[in-house]
Amino acid sequence: MPRLLTAMMLFGASSLPLLCRAQSPEIIRLDSIEVVESRHQKVLKSSAPLFKVDESEFNRIGITDISDAVHRLPGVNLRDYGGLGGLKTVSIRGLGAQHTAVVYDGVVLSDCQSGEVDIARYSLDNVESLSVVIGDNDDIFVPARAAASASSLNIASYLAPSSAGPLELVAQFKAGSFGYVNPYIRIGKGFTDKFSMNLVGDYTYAENDYPFSLKNGAHTTVERRNNSRMNNGHGEINATWRPSTRSSLSAKAYYYDNDRQLPGPAIYYNNENHESLRDRNFFGQLHYRNAFNSQWSLQLHGKFNWASSFYQDIDGKYPGGVLNQNYWQRETYASACLLWLPTEKVAVDYSGDYFFNNFTSNLPTETYPYRHSILQSLTARYRDRRLTATARLLGSIYRNGARIGDGARDFERLSPSASLSFQPFAAEMFYLRLSYKNIFRMPTFNESYFYHYGNPDLRPETNNQFNIGATWQLKPGATWISDAIVTVDAYVNHVKNKIVAIPYNMFVWTVVNLDKARIFGCDLTASTTFNVGRRQEIVFNGNYSYQRAAPRTDPKSGDYNKQIAYIPRHSGSVTLGYENPWVNFSVHTTGVSCRYATNDNNPATRLGGYMDVGCTAYRTFRFSGHEVELRADVMNFLDRNYVVVARYPMPGRSWRCSVKFTL
Repeated sequence: MPRLLTAMMLFGASSLPLLCRAQSPEIIRLDSIEVVESRHQKVLKSSAPLFKVDESEFNRIGITDISDAVHRLPGVNLRDYGGLGGLKTVSIRGLGAQHTAVVYDGVVLSDCQSGEVDIARYSLDNVESLSVVIGDNDDIFVPARAAASASSLNIASYLAPSSAGPLELVAQFKAGSFGYVNPYIRIGKGFTDKFSMNLVGDYTYAENDYPFSLKNGAHTTVERRNNSRMNNGHGEINATWRPSTRSSLSAKAYYYDNDRQLPGPAIYYNNENHESLRDRNFFGQLHYRNAFNSQWSLQLHGKFNWASSFYQDIDGKYPGGVLNQNYWQRETYASACLLWLPTEKVAVDYSGDYFFNNFTSNLPTETYPYRHSILQSLTARYRDRRLTATARLLGSIYRNGARIGDGARDFERLSPSASLSFQPFAAEMFYLRLSYKNIFRMPTFNESYFYHYGNPDLRPETNNQFNIGATWQLKPGATWISDAIVTVDAYVNHVKNKIVAIPYNMFVWTVVNLDKARIFGCDLTASTTFNVGRRQEIVFNGNYSYQRAAPRTDPKSGDYNKQIAYIPRHSGSVTLGYENPWVNFSVHTTGVSCRYATNDNNPATRLGGYMDVGCTAYRTFRFSGHEVELRADVMNFLDRNYVVVARYPMPGRSWRCSVKFTL
């Protein structure tokens, strides 16, 4: 069976065209007809949990950056190492950041070294929408790689204009506490109805030297974060060519450069640190789409990605007084997606992806690992007015190697998933949904090869996800309540062969497949708009999540059935906004219950719960077809002292102001 599976998948992959990309799930173009489905309708009818926030809400609910936006979504745990320059990764429903695919304009971002994507490097000013999908929903015309994770965070940026027109210009300048400045510009132009381009650029600088309280037993001192400077820039070029109404070709070039200092953990009597890190990332990608007729559509996508990390620690304890560790990783990616619509109610998609990763460093122990990956998915969907049912089979082949020494274990597997959404009452906007997904994650290069840490014999970490939920929307009518929507989901995740690090001795750790874990919980969301007067609205958004995540390996172990480190049992957010003709205003809060920094829940590692309250005020002025938007934010208004990651304090009260001009 394994040999037959390998042969079938290699045959399918060998016929892949060189390019592929996921179609936007929002818009389907057939000749000159454009069908647009609203955000609320997609959330309501989705057969698997889908949570989305777009540009129209960023101001209304006071979102300040991407990490803030993600933190407002249910079931999401954000690992935040403090301040603007701190690493920020996303874990959904307690599975860890390696189980979350971060998708940027239809293509999965990758970090083969750690498996974690730092979302702090992506600017909210260039984001059109953000969404979280847990499992597989009914958007089937996507690359196989987009379905190869337990959940996905989808980031859609502003692309080139869709038609000919005057120059589009957006210029913005932000300034705030602790030396923060951030200019941003986006220029777009549709030269003809067939060709358009846009250019995007932004730069961020911040000292990040914020004060914080440091406790040691009964003693508390006020310290100031040092060695925390952030200095980064990012630029993009997007171009689109539409030879006909049925086809298009688009290209993107992206570059990011971040030269920052690393403050390190806050330790009593030792607040000095001399580490720095420079991250650079470049990628270029192409996307081709063609709707041949009403039944057949094709998407092709190709991408090359290059990233480097240069770490330095100036400390006299190293030979020569300086430690330099440099890392490089590269990826070549190609994918093809073919969609067949035999009837109005049935759709079938085949997607095939191939990508190659390699990794190098300047360490004397470097083995120069590489990996060939082939993913293929076959998906079928049935949809009528009241029922949507989707089934997918994902086939995966991973071939590992190293130029020096032994490569990691090869792997191949079939992973099924299915989802269902049903409207039981034709007269009510009420839907029930049920979904299941079997998926896994491959060990990262660090976990397989890192000196005195990695283990090339690791098996993938597997996960079975079950979800049952309901969604409801208030019928539109002559009422002072509009756009009311409520969702509730309950879930269970079973994790096997969980990858954990254990100490071999005082100086050497090793990674093994050891733990089993069970995670269950529920997510509740509610949003509505109250019409309280002429051109006046009160906007409410709220969510609550309960997560019980426990190791289940050995009943005799100290961590058995305890809460997994850094996962709170309770978390949520509430936003209340007032939209009016004068100055729009919102108050928002996010909060979590206590957590532990270790799986055995040692009281000494307990991290207290917190509530972070902020407020936003903004107004837009319009004149001669232009817009000027003024906005002011106060973050952590109550000046709470808290941490998300142990010994990495978050900023206290801070402010930010911005002015935005749109031509």
